[in-house]
Amino acid sequence: METGRFFITTAIDYVSAAPHIGHAYEKLAADVLARYWRNRGAEVFFLTGTDEHGMKVAQAAKKMSVSPKKYADEIALKYQAAWSYLNIKYDNFVRTTDPSHEKFVQEFLQKLYDNGEIYQGNYEGLYCVGCEEYKVQEDLEPGDMCPLHKKKCESISENIYFFKLSKYQNQLMEAIQSGQLVIEPESRKNEIFKFLAKEPLRDLAISRSKVDWGIQVPWDKTQTIYVWVDALLNYITGSRGLWPPTLQLIGKDIFRFHAIIWPAMLLAGGYELPEKLFIHGFLTVNGQKISKTIGNVIDPIEIAKVYGVDPLRYYMFREIPFGGDGDFSIDRFEKRYQSDLANDLGNLFQRVLVMQQKYGIEWKYAVPEKTFPEINRAIEDLKFNEALNLIWKMITEANQEIDMERPWELAKTNPTKLAELLKGLLVNLSEVANLLEPFMPDTSRKMTEQLSTGHFEPLFPRRK
Repeated sequence: METGRFFITTAIDYVSAAPHIGHAYEKLAADVLARYWRNRGAEVFFLTGTDEHGMKVAQAAKKMSVSPKKYADEIALKYQAAWSYLNIKYDNFVRTTDPSHEKFVQEFLQKLYDNGEIYQGNYEGLYCVGCEEYKVQEDLEPGDMCPLHKKKCESISENIYFFKLSKYQNQLMEAIQSGQLVIEPESRKNEIFKFLAKEPLRDLAISRSKVDWGIQVPWDKTQTIYVWVDALLNYITGSRGLWPPTLQLIGKDIFRFHAIIWPAMLLAGGYELPEKLFIHGFLTVNGQKISKTIGNVIDPIEIAKVYGVDPLRYYMFREIPFGGDGDFSIDRFEKRYQSDLANDLGNLFQRVLVMQQKYGIEWKYAVPEKTFPEINRAIEDLKFNEALNLIWKMITEANQEIDMERPWELAKTNPTKLAELLKGLLVNLSEVANLLEPFMPDTSRKMTEQLSTGHFEPLFPRRK
């Protein structure tokens, strides 16, 4: 990372439906990293937003008997409200219907067209409305079924415009191999490199002649710009001139768009490549992919209303190694809440503060100065569960120390040792509060306030 600078982006969410816990997962990860680097003194810029054009949005709006823009306005507000409720502190929320975004997209495409990077041709093939993506046969299941949406793709024939994606195949391979474009985890880098080495890239269809809800092609008003081309450019339009990003978080389902199409567009447009792409897996619910059809969509706000925001944030990154697929289970969430939060941390905090008051131990809170390189390294490597495991090791050891030293007996036999013990535990708790801030900001704040004042209130009320 460039010293003093950290610019992180997430994928922008498609407004064909309200936010669910899978959407929240990536935004929470970005928030953890943004908070961590802010605490380290970096100049942080965190960009997220919504993707609001395309056939799927137009169809959803029609079902609601409203205009696509009015529909997009309402859903975009739901995303902003959800991220606010979950304490996600982004610096900019870009919408692809923002006039400044639409203007830049047209200017970017016009530049490519003027430079001979775009040509007109006929497209005949299959299109998945759910993915908003042109498909080839090898991508599909029997019967031209999209493997992700389990729906038959539409057969399309239209005269449109193509971007010379194939021209950049070797340049992309060189960028990945040289580390100019870092892709993590390593398995994803290997996957995309093998794909590029094996498969000749096809030129990319970048316009549609039969989709009205989109940005007009500037040199041909009868067509609209392919929604994916429009959406990818949000990273530039929302960057406020801070290009390039330090890190882009991307789900594995849109990996190839970001590892092939996106860098090729940047190269064609004369922009630097992002420093790193990190590809994460899916969040499932009780072992099943999140789906309105199945009926297992979980609203993160409803979970947070019952358990609190911080327990949800904690569970997501203690239970699930970030990068691979992970599962959300209410049963395991309950167990984590009771065992890790109410018992381990909550009980430790109560015991120490109550004993400090009971035995009249004089201690003044100070901002922790000790560094924890192993925990820092885990967070910087996006190994959030490892960082939390190390923090919980500190909590476990503190509880064990209380059980072993038996301060209630030291109060009678060795008051000096008692004071040393409790002061050490208070310092430990101040360090834990500081380390938890990126993951559990409200809990961190409550711990710091109570350590400063000595007035205890339960961190995690026990649930019946």
